[in-house]
Amino acid sequence: MKAAIYVGNGKFEMQEVPAPVPERPGDVVIKVLAASICGTDRSLTSATAKRDMRGKILGHELVGEVAACAPDVTNVAVGDRVVVNPNAYCTVCGPCRNGMPNHCEHMELMGITSPGCFAEYVKSTARMVFKISPELELKYACFAEPLSCALNGFTRLGVRTGATVLVIGGGPIGLLFANLARLSGGRVVVMELKEQRRAIAEKCGFHTITPSDAAADELKAHWGGNKRPQFIIDAAGGQLPTAIALAEFCARILCFAQTRTVSAESTFAGIQAKELDILGSFIIHDTMGRAVELLESRRMTLDPLITHEMPLDELNRGMDLMRSGEGMEIILYI
Repeated sequence: MKAAIYVGNGKFEMQEVPAPVPERPGDVVIKVLAASICGTDRSLTSATAKRDMRGKILGHELVGEVAACAPDVTNVAVGDRVVVNPNAYCTVCGPCRNGMPNHCEHMELMGITSPGCFAEYVKSTARMVFKISPELELKYACFAEPLSCALNGFTRLGVRTGATVLVIGGGPIGLLFANLARLSGGRVVVMELKEQRRAIAEKCGFHTITPSDAAADELKAHWGGNKRPQFIIDAAGGQLPTAIALAEFCARILCFAQTRTVSAESTFAGIQAKELDILGSFIIHDTMGRAVELLESRRMTLDPLITHEMPLDELNRGMDLMRSGEGMEIILYI
C-alpha cells in the first residue's frame, strides 16, 4: 500500500509498504477514506519533539471502510463505514479495571506507538471501531476523534443552560468546545489572539474577544449585569492564570490543552480566594459513540473550521499550513 512515511525535518515521503492484515483476535483492517491532521501530528514532527518518529506512519483522526476482520469480530463487518478511537486500551490493567481506560498502562496509540492512518490502510481492534452512517460526509466524520476528546472534558464541566462560558483558544478544539457549550444552552465567548481564527469563530456564530487588559470589561459588557465567566475552557494551553483572573466566584475551569508552568503563588491564591474548581481532561473516555451520534444529528457548525481539503500526497503542504497557523481543520483524502 501507499503510505506517508515521516523522514525527519518535518517532512513526509510517499512510499510503498506492506499493507496490514488481521493477525490477532479482534483485529480490524480499515481502508482509509479520509483523515485529518491533528496538532499532535504537528508536535511529533517539530524540532522539539521528544519522540523520534522517523520511519513511522502518523495520523489518528480518520474515517474509513472495513476491509478485513479477524474471525471473532462481530460488531463490524467488511464494507461498514467506521471511525476509530485511536487509543487502544488493554482492558486488564488497574486503570482499565477501575473505569479509567483513557489512563491504560499498556495503551497502543495509533500514529505514535502503532502505524497511523496517513496511509491507504490501517489496523485497529474491534472494540475501538464505531460504525457510522454512509450518509455522513467524510469531512464531518473526521471530527469524530477530536470531538470525542472535547466531549470527555466538556462532560466533566457540567455547563448549565444560560451559563456564561469563555473558551480560550479559537483553534479546531476550541471551536468544538464552543459548539458543545452553545448546544448546552451556554452563552459563549471565544478568546483568540489571531485575527484569522477570530473570523472563523465569528462565522460559526460566536462572539469573540482578544486577550487584553480590557477582556474582563468586554465580557461584562457583552453578557451584561456585571457578569463574569462561570465556566472557562483552556483550549490553548498555559492559560490557567488568565482563566483564574477572569473567572466568576465558584467558577469551573477545564484545563484541556497541555498547561505549561505557571506561578504557583498567584495561581493557588486565586483558586482559594474565588473558590474555583480546576478540572483536567485527557483524551477519550467512552465518548466516541456520543460523538458519532452528535455528528449524525448535524447540529454542530463545522464547515468554517475546514480550511483546506487535499489528497494524502500533499501532506507536507498540509503540515506547513498547520505550522503557519493558516490551516485549521485540514482534510486529507486517500
